[in-house]
Order: sequence, then C-alpha cells, then structure tokens
Amino acid sequence: MDEKFAALEKYNFWDGNIPALGYLRKHYTDEIADYIGNKLVKVLVGQRRSGKSYILQQIAHRLIEQGVEPRNILCINKEFIEFDFLGDYKDLEALLQLHRERFKPEGKIRLFIDKIQNIAGWELIIELRFPEIFDAIRAGLFRTGKFSLKTPPFRRTFSLFIPK
Repeated sequence: MDEKFAALEKYNFWDGNIPALGYLRKHYTDEIADYIGNKLVKVLVGQRRSGKSYILQQIAHRLIEQGVEPRNILCINKEFIEFDFLGDYKDLEALLQLHRERFKPEGKIRLFIDKIQNIAGWELIIELRFPEIFDAIRAGLFRTGKFSLKTPPFRRTFSLFIPK
C-alpha cells in the first residue's frame, strides 16, 4: 500500500507540492467556503469538464492558505491514480488509516474524493462510516462525480455550470 500511497503525492499538497489549480472559479469557491467546517458533506455536481476537479483543488489550496496543515488534507482523484488499488470502500478505509499513520495529522482531516463513483461501494463509506469517521477523525468530506446525488440527507450540493 505504501507504493500506492506514493502515487497520490502529486495530487496532494504535501512537502510543498502544489497540484494544478486551473482557472480560478472564485464564485464557487466562495460559496462553498461558507459551508466548510460544518458536518455537512459537500457535493459538487456538474457537466463533464465543468471544472469540478479543479474546484476541489482550489478549495484544498484555499484551506492551506488559511492555515490548515497540508498533512491534514488528503486528495484522491480516482480517475488519475496510476495504480488501481481503490477498488472498493474497504480500500478507501485502509488508505485513510495509512494517511493517519504516515502524517499523524492533528485536528480535523479534510478528505477530497474526486470521481468517487469509480470506487465500488463508496456509498458505504459515506452512509455507514461517515459518522464514525467524523467522530474519530472529524473528517470533512468533499466529493464530485455523476453519482454523488445518491448521498444521505446530511449534505449540501453545489451545481456547477459551464458559462456560455
């Protein structure tokens, strides 16, 4: 799992790395920022290529600029992981545990999962494990993907549109 965890490094802000942030979508990041820090699961939905992935990175970067430790942020983009090790929600739980062991984050963990629909059984980690994760590590979850609407009612959905 260590080699697989290393594949995530280029998508995270660890050790001074800054992944691609794309075109700044301040309107959306400002709106989402109002909901950061509460127990709601934040869901970004929108057309293909509307900027959901970049907005996730921009929010993570914004948190770091506001003083959040990069080790307290874990960004996962299932579409671009070289190793296909996130087959199901159990793998996701193992990855969360490895993150806690490696970085020993203090305080709130921010988990950003892009293309979550590509992780089989992802609903289980959200619907069954979210309260446990929230209580144990106080995780903030951000997710994107076309199937993100199947989430439980403790969520706030942000719809993205491509400007004409």
